[in-house]
Amino acid sequence: MALENHFMDYDTFFWMDPATGRIQLWGEEAADEADAEGWDIEDRGGVRIEAIDSFEVFGDMEAFIFSVKDPHCRAELARSIDRSKPFRHFKDALHQFPQEQTDWNEFHDAIMKVRAIEWLRDNGLVESAEAEATVVQLRPIA
Repeated sequence: MALENHFMDYDTFFWMDPATGRIQLWGEEAADEADAEGWDIEDRGGVRIEAIDSFEVFGDMEAFIFSVKDPHCRAELARSIDRSKPFRHFKDALHQFPQEQTDWNEFHDAIMKVRAIEWLRDNGLVESAEAEATVVQLRPIA
């Protein structure tokens, strides 16, 4: 969820506390509480979680569409992302095809798990070899 959050301003974001493994929201209220308690994110070694770029999610939708076997569904989904507001139209188009909607959710969840593990690896929070072994098991086949 934190990797996909595109609706916050620069001062409001998710961060991970490596000491606890907890992901928390940082905003005005959290900053005030931290000030009162005498700590900040850097003191804890906290790592800010930046949202992935929307073009990556768009690429995920394209990869999924390519994998859809039903030609009618594939055509509808392809048309949906070739319009303004492609994310909204993709979601709307999926509602017409319940099985593909389930397949998309599974596909998307698997991709986001891979991205989360890669984020942990890239930020030095898990061992590279362990992350790679897990990614190989999770990576969806489109």
